[in-house]
Amino acid sequence: MAAVKGDVGKIMFHNAAGTEADISGLRNWSLSITKDTQETTVQGDTSKTFVGGLISGEGSATLIYDNAGNSDYLAFVEDILTTGDAGDALFELFPDSSASAKKFGFSGIITGAEYGATLGEIQEINISFISTGAITSDI
Repeated sequence: MAAVKGDVGKIMFHNAAGTEADISGLRNWSLSITKDTQETTVQGDTSKTFVGGLISGEGSATLIYDNAGNSDYLAFVEDILTTGDAGDALFELFPDSSASAKKFGFSGIITGAEYGATLGEIQEINISFISTGAITSDI
């Protein structure tokens, strides 16, 4: 088994008006996928039973602030300002940027952005997002 270092991950993104592009300045990303469950236990059973239900995902990314960032970078960090968001932005999260077929893909909505500046530290932007519709995985 070959270990993959975290410094080779990447995010590709495009909003409804853009084209898919690699987001520069990425420090980290995370994705949490959950599945609802419904209980199917009936009278007379001695143990609970369940079936899987709807799947959803939410995650985050941290970027280094770049005041001269290109249009793809700006589309990602400013998509929080889209009102009436149709959830049609494409997210692709890669654990290893050299393995382009190994990724998570989904449509989603940027749900939060945290901007700030701290003395003696590199400025970062923390982005949160949620999936809408199916999540594909080929990792």
